[in-house]
Amino acid sequence: QTLKTNYMRFLLQLKHWQLFLLTWGSAIFISVYTISDPALSEKLYPFMMFFFALGTWGWIWAIATGLQHQVPVDVKLKFKKFKILFLIPVVYLMIILVGTSTSAFHRFGGEENSFSAFEAVLIIVHLISMFGVFYGLRFAAKTMKTVELGRLAKFSDYAGEFFLIWFSFLGYWILQPRLNRSVKQADNNHD
Repeated sequence: QTLKTNYMRFLLQLKHWQLFLLTWGSAIFISVYTISDPALSEKLYPFMMFFFALGTWGWIWAIATGLQHQVPVDVKLKFKKFKILFLIPVVYLMIILVGTSTSAFHRFGGEENSFSAFEAVLIIVHLISMFGVFYGLRFAAKTMKTVELGRLAKFSDYAGEFFLIWFSFLGYWILQPRLNRSVKQADNNHD
C-alpha cells in the first residue's frame, strides 16, 4: 500500500517536463533510436507501451485517488466504480503486452486470413477497455475540478480538463502545475 501511495504522490509532485519525459520522452526516444531497424522497434514496442502506460495511466490514477481526501465531504464520487472500470484496461494492456512480446497471440489465430473467435473476443474486450479508459479520464478530470471548485463539478466545468488528460502530451504542461499546487496546498493544510 505504501509503495503505491508513494508512487501516486511522486507522479503528482513531478514537474510537468519531468512527467512528459517519463511518458512521451521514452516513447519518442525508442521511436527515434529504432527508426532504421523495424525489427528492433517491434521488439521494444512492449517496453515503450509499458513505460507510457505506467506514467500516463498512473497519472490518471494518481489524480483520481490522490485528490480524494481533498474532495468536499458533502460530495460523493463513484470511487469504487472508477477503480473497477479503470482496472479493466490495465489488465487488458498487460495481456496485450505479454501477447505481443511472445508468440501467444499468433497461435490462437489459426490460418493467416481467418477471423478467429479469439480475435472476436479480443475486439469486444478492447471496446470494454476503451470505455474504462474514457471513464477514468472523466473521473480524474471531475475529481480535479471538484477539488478546485469546492463543489461537485458538472461536465461543462471539467470538459477542458477531460480533453487535456486525454491529450496528455499537452495536458501535462497545463494540468501538472495545478496539481502541484493542490498537493502543496493539501500538505500545508495538514501541517
